[in-house]
Amino acid sequence: MNKNQTIAYLRQLCCSGLNKEIVVAEFLRTVQMAIPSCNNSFSGCDEHIIPSYHILDFVTTNLEESQLVASYLTPKRRQCFVNWFKQHSVLADVAVFDESYFKSDFYNLVSRQYDHHHILWALIKQNGKTLGMLSLYRPRLQKAFTSNDQALLSGLLPYVAHALHAPDNIDVEYNANGASGIILLDQQGVIVHLSDEAQRLLILACHPAITIHAGKNRVALLAKLTALCQRLTAVFQGHHVSPPTWCHIAANGRFVFRAQWLAPVNSGQQRLIGMTIEHQEPILLHLLRQIKALPLSPTQREVCLMLAQNVSQEDIAQRLHIKLSTAKDHIRKIYLKLDIHRREELLSLLSPAVITR
Repeated sequence: MNKNQTIAYLRQLCCSGLNKEIVVAEFLRTVQMAIPSCNNSFSGCDEHIIPSYHILDFVTTNLEESQLVASYLTPKRRQCFVNWFKQHSVLADVAVFDESYFKSDFYNLVSRQYDHHHILWALIKQNGKTLGMLSLYRPRLQKAFTSNDQALLSGLLPYVAHALHAPDNIDVEYNANGASGIILLDQQGVIVHLSDEAQRLLILACHPAITIHAGKNRVALLAKLTALCQRLTAVFQGHHVSPPTWCHIAANGRFVFRAQWLAPVNSGQQRLIGMTIEHQEPILLHLLRQIKALPLSPTQREVCLMLAQNVSQEDIAQRLHIKLSTAKDHIRKIYLKLDIHRREELLSLLSPAVITR
């Protein structure tokens, strides 16, 4: 997918109506294809640049880092940020108002850990209200962000602002399958081992956005896992209880936990409990990802998404404010490009998993 296709996908993603945690996290991962960068982040903040939460495209369990961010942003530095963003949409060189940045604790204890050397920071506003800070990074050995990178990001900011105002999804359809990991617990429900993927998914389930309450969220979730282990034990003691399965709906998807006994290899070994965690993302996000890989124009991608959602030709024309004949022509060209003839073939091509509520 080239740069223009990536930009079109990012715009469509931001207008999808999905939760901001889902959209922002996907945006941070995908924008790297248009503006080469890594370990990007978004911080919700107010007009004084005081952060209230963070969304990352990388995994961290060090919640104290957010405190370091706050300690670095002294009142003087905050005011410098505010003054800068009154006249500019992005900042590509923090040294323009803070020559000591690379000597600060924040840079040496946090930024260097994730190779955040070159920065491209953008303040997102809508109707004069500050919504947050978008931060893209490059390692020391790479080139700094260019003026073209700055202009490209500036053009995307209104779309990110739009996504931040999306209401929470109430009736969401999820993929029946998704990324999964394995957790091993003792009979008291204490985690003794877990896979790397399980650790990542637990972090997503606990706090899709890192806040000062993230620790409390983790404690509450781990208590639920302990209760699952107790339920599993109760089943094998002959008690009438619910199956040891728990479905947790979070801002960035559905997480399904299932517990089962693991047989010890040798006698005398403690019997452990194996618990799977599966992350089921919204089917809409799955479709967006699948469609972005197809050789279609931006308008054809939009029509393709509506076809995949079983929208009629008449409604497609109405939503796009075009004639029915034009909508039919778009559909004909889509089928021609993809070498298919019916909507059912398109659904098969996109091959989404079974949709479940």
